This record gives sequence, C-alpha cells and structure tokens, in this order.
Amino acid sequence: MTLAEFTSIVGASPEAVVLLEGRRTIPDHDAALATLTARNLVERFPNLRFRSGNAEGTDQAFSEGVAQVAPWRLQVVAPYVGHRKSARYAEAVYDSPESLSIVQDDEVAYKTAKASPKNKGLIETRPKKGALAAKAAYLIRDTMKVTGHSELFPKPVCALFYVDLKDPLAGGTGHTIRVCQQEGVPFAFQDSWQKWFSE
Repeated sequence: MTLAEFTSIVGASPEAVVLLEGRRTIPDHDAALATLTARNLVERFPNLRFRSGNAEGTDQAFSEGVAQVAPWRLQVVAPYVGHRKSARYAEAVYDSPESLSIVQDDEVAYKTAKASPKNKGLIETRPKKGALAAKAAYLIRDTMKVTGHSELFPKPVCALFYVDLKDPLAGGTGHTIRVCQQEGVPFAFQDSWQKWFSE
C-alpha cells in the first residue's frame, strides 16, 4: 500500500478508524519510525481516529505518535479493564471485551476461532478464570480491534502492521492480520508504511 492508496481509502471515510499495531519486539529505530508515521498521519488527516492494542512495543510506539498530537483521537482496546493502567493516555478512549454483550461476545468468539482454528479450544475457556482464559482474552481483544462492535468502535477501514517480514502471520499480530483478511480490511506492513514520510 502506498501513501496515495492509503489516502484514497481514508478519503472515502474521513472520520473512519485506522488500526495501528504489531509485534511487542521492535528495534528502537523502527519504533521511532512508527511514532513518526502515526504523528504524520494524525496531522495530515485531521478527522481520522486511530486504534491500537495496549501492548508494549509497536502498539506503544504508534500510540505515542497519535498522543503527541491528538490523544483524544486514539482508541485503545485492552484485553481486560485494568490492563497496563500505568501506561494509559488520559484523553484516549479505552475499551475491552468486558463491554461486549453476550451476542457480541459469541460473534467475536466465532470470528476469532475462524481466523485461528487451532485456538478454538482456548477461546471456549474465556468465561472461566485462570491462565487459559487470560490468553483467550488477548485473542478476543485482537479480533475486536478489527471487527468493531459499536458506533464509537466501528470496523477500521485499513490497518498498518509492524511484523516479522519472514513470518508475518506469527503470534497475536498474525491472528489480527488473519481477521483483517477475513473481514476485508486492507493492510500494509512496515516495508510499505516506513517509506511514506522518511523519503
């Protein structure tokens, strides 16, 4: 995806949401580029909103770029209500799987299992307590970021990811990418978006 293609996508929905996220492990130089890219997008597209997870690494780098300009335009979906409270931005909008209705929870769980079938058993543990249920909450959160679930948290129009380019579908980020594919949400990796504002 080029910056021109991104501009075309968001131009059709200027108040839409763009998903910004990726791996927890990111080199300092790449984290700085993620922050720069997010900051430039916030400045260039004044009505867009941006969504991320509440994780260290890429999520934090992208979120910092949004927060430097307009923290109230940052949406963060956390795996549970109290997740990383000390790292939160006061003006950002937060949500988590606890806000889903029973019907929404079932729908998100279905889409989660469909995107990552090997985790179907894990997803079924979500109403319980313990380590497996906690892992399930992270996957549910990752799906929520893509599917949307309310007027305030609609489906994003596109997504930018920082991935392991040798294995982009690995881990939780890979799951989120598969949900994007499933939901028809176009996306770009760092080999595209890192060029947008650094040339």
